[in-house]
Formats: sequence, C-alpha cells, structure tokens
Amino acid sequence: MEKSDEIEVYRRVCSSETIYSGKRGFFKDFIESIRNSVHNSWIDNVFGVLSRDDERVRCVLTDSKIKHIVSGILSRVKPLFRDKDDKISTSKRLEGCKLINANDYEKALLCFSQAVLRAPYAGKIKPSKEDLNLGLALLARAEALMALREYEFAISDLEAIDFDLPKNLREQLERKLQECYRLVEESKKSIDTYRSNGGEVKNNYRKPVFPELTGGLHRSLPGISNLVEIQETIEAGKHAVAADDVKIGDVIAHEAPLASCLLPEYYGTHCHHCFVRLRAPLGCSVCSSVAFCGKKCRDEALQTYHKYECKLLVLLIGSGMSILSMLTLRMVTQVGLQGCLQLFQRVCEKDSAVNNVNSEKCQSNLSKSSKRRLRKKKLKESSQQASPDHFSVKSEEEFNKRENVDDRAYDLVTLDSKRTNLDFFERTLMAIFLVKCLQRVDFLENTSQDSPTGNEVAVAALLLRNLQLLQFNAHEIFETRVSNEHRFRGSKTVYLGVAIYPGVARFNHDCYPAVTRYFSGRDIVIKATRPLTKGQSEDH
Repeated sequence: MEKSDEIEVYRRVCSSETIYSGKRGFFKDFIESIRNSVHNSWIDNVFGVLSRDDERVRCVLTDSKIKHIVSGILSRVKPLFRDKDDKISTSKRLEGCKLINANDYEKALLCFSQAVLRAPYAGKIKPSKEDLNLGLALLARAEALMALREYEFAISDLEAIDFDLPKNLREQLERKLQECYRLVEESKKSIDTYRSNGGEVKNNYRKPVFPELTGGLHRSLPGISNLVEIQETIEAGKHAVAADDVKIGDVIAHEAPLASCLLPEYYGTHCHHCFVRLRAPLGCSVCSSVAFCGKKCRDEALQTYHKYECKLLVLLIGSGMSILSMLTLRMVTQVGLQGCLQLFQRVCEKDSAVNNVNSEKCQSNLSKSSKRRLRKKKLKESSQQASPDHFSVKSEEEFNKRENVDDRAYDLVTLDSKRTNLDFFERTLMAIFLVKCLQRVDFLENTSQDSPTGNEVAVAALLLRNLQLLQFNAHEIFETRVSNEHRFRGSKTVYLGVAIYPGVARFNHDCYPAVTRYFSGRDIVIKATRPLTKGQSEDH
C-alpha cells in the first residue's frame, strides 16, 4: 500500500470515529450492510453528485436503489430506556434505614440516592403509592444529610417534595425544614467566624465560580471580551485576534455552551444538565438513566431536550454512536421542532448568500451564454430549495416564538469541499437514523408515506449539518481532579463530555498557544498565557 493510500485510510477511519464507534454498537453493521447493498458506484455516481444536505437526505429516502433497505432496517427502531422500579427503590430505602441506625451515614446516603432515582413519580396532585415512595426516600435522605451537617442539600430534598403527603409525613417534613433553616443560619455564623480567623472552607460539590471578563463584554460576541475581535483571511478564515494589548492572566472569554453532552460513563456521578458532581441527585420522572444536581437543572432538562431523549438513551448508547453524534441530536432536541425549522431556513439563506457571492466572483470571467445558463440553473435550484412553506408550522405565532433561536454555530466551517462521498454518505445515514428515533418519541410526525415530509427532510438536513460542523468546532469538557490532600501535584484531567461554543470556536489552534482554557461547570474560560499586542492571533 502506498503511503498516500495509508494516510487516506487513516483519515477515513478517524473521520468515521467522529460519527460512530468502529468497535462497539450496531451502527457500524448498519453502515456496512447498506454499503454492501448499494456498492460504491451508486455512492459516487448518484449520491456523490449532490451538493446540498437536503438533497442528500431526500436521495437516501427516495431513491429506489436504497430507500427500501434503509426504511426496512430503521423501521425496527424502538424506544429503549432504563425504567423506574418501585421494588428496587423500596429495597434501597430500607437498606439505607438500617445503615442510618448503624450510624453509617455515607453508605446510607448512597442507598437513599438510589432509592430516589429508581422511585416512580406519577406527578399527580393527590399522592399515589409511587409518589409516597419517592417522598419517603427524599425524607430519609434529608435525615442522612442532616446527620452529615449538609443542611442546604437536605433543604433541597425537602423542597423537592412538591406533591401532597399524608398529614403525619407533611408535619415531619415541616419540622425537618424548620430545623434545617435554623441550622443553616447557625452554620453561616460559625463559617464566618472560622474564615475571619484565617480558616478555609472546602466543598467539592459547590456550584462553579464565574470569572469576570477583562475589558468588559464584547457588544456583539456573547461571552467574549472587548479585547478580542474577529477577522477573516484567506489562509485562516474567520478567527480571533487581539483588539487591544492583552496581558498574561487576562480573561478574554467566558462562554456558556450553545449545546453540551455528558459522556454516558458519568451519568451516575455528574449532573446531566450542568456537569457538577452529584451529592444528593434527583432523577427524571420517567427514566432512571440520568441524574440531576437539583430541581432547577432537572426541570430545565425535562422542559427541553430530555423529554425527547429520555426514552432513547439506552438505544443511542447501544448504537455505538459517538458523543459528537449525541451532541448533534442535542442541538436539535433543545430547540424543538419549530426551532429546527427556523434554523434550517436560516441555514438555507446563509448558504444561498455564500453561493451568490462565490458565483459573482466567478461570473466575471464567463461568456454571456454561460452566464445565462448559470442564471437558469440558479432559478431551477431556488425553486427546488426547501422553504418554510413546506413545513407543517402550526401557526405564525408558534413559528415566531423561535425568532431568538441561536444560529451562530451555522457560520462555522464544515470543510464540506474536503469531504469524500463516503463520509457524506455515512453522516447522512446517521442523520436519518436520528430522525427515525425522533419520530418514535413524537418530536416529528411518524408517517407511513413513501416520500418524506418537508419537516423530516429539514430536521435530517440540520442534523447532517451539525455532524459536519461539530467535527472541527466542538470542545471536550474536562475537570481537574486533585489528591485527597488537595495538592495539585499528581492531579489529572478527566474528560467529561463535549460542547459547542460558537465564540471560542473562532480561536485557532497553535503549537505555541497564547491562551489556555479551563471549565467552570459547562462554561469555558479562556485566559492569556503570554502577552499579545493588538492584531496578534488568540491561538490556543
């Protein structure tokens, strides 16, 4: 094998790993079965001549060579998740009560947390047996937390019981709440006295601290300092440079993620929404797959993305899809269907504007007849281009609710001109698989028509775009773990998940970086590590 061939094979394998695992899960077998059915000639000569994402999606869903194979396999997609279990919850709560009696509060806390996470929750005004089991688990865990002097966590548990309880349990809850409030006030006084004498209070479960931006917030770049501006060159594209002199230690970015995903192996140790370490977790009301640090994070997740992803998590993990593919889905589920349609419309408009600019640059050297043919081609393409008129938007008011949807990620590079036909094909199949999953949880209409709906194509095309841009613009989120003595020597960084930061994505990579990064929860913080003069690149 020639060296150039080896490089190409390595490049293809690395690119595929950003979509799905080559070692585990069923998606790899799905890809191979489809490829064996259509062969490379169809991928190159039919699929490969297409230039737009919606065309690629529509081709796979409608071409007679492939549509029945894909639909036949994906018709077997069904929700799969870890359900609640009242018996396990009761068993863990009783086990925790025995440990409380033995004064083993840490182990009791673990048992009570398992009881909370596995307890069913009907969410009714009048308590059911399941609701009572959850209430008993939260009351018991609050008792363990009070014994450990973690009163604020105990208060959170007691306040999380937002359904009616029998009179005796309600009275017990009120007594514990009042006692916790009193003990918190006493603790604050003791802590203030301790600090005034030079003491340091350590808490591994506190919420992250957010630093201030040096130079103030940029007027048009959320999360970026006024010390930064975006420039564009042919060599580097759009990238961040110093708008003014930057000193060592200056905080030049503190950006919240547009979307983020926790790695599945940390579902039991970190909040699924904000990534902080769990101490007294709360669960989803339906599944037992994830945990949240408190009621606020839980409710935000359930009101947006998790209500769709909830019943798919085990299926998605079992598919072997990459964490970037999960983030691709999160970018869609967190904005809802109407948000997706709004984003797709904007992507089409941006692509059209870019194509017009490029076309104008090329037309100066064309003959009059060539220009006429080009105009006819553009008119034909624009008439075929998907638009909101094709979408089943329920009302203008509902559509306009998503006017503030953040589309900054769709200005980032996808390097589509450097992608192979096979790379586009694999990403298109992943996008269609994700759409089929979304249809099973009522994010999209689940139709039995031979031809795809406008909504189906739009969402799949948006997912395909996400799969491209995330490959080069996503950041891994990590935390630094130190020793028990809180010494930095011997510490290690642990990879927790991935996120997309549209502002920080403009910071180029360099072998001699000018900045470093760390994370405050899910937020990324960029600090200068060497001085920069005005106009120098903010590389990292």
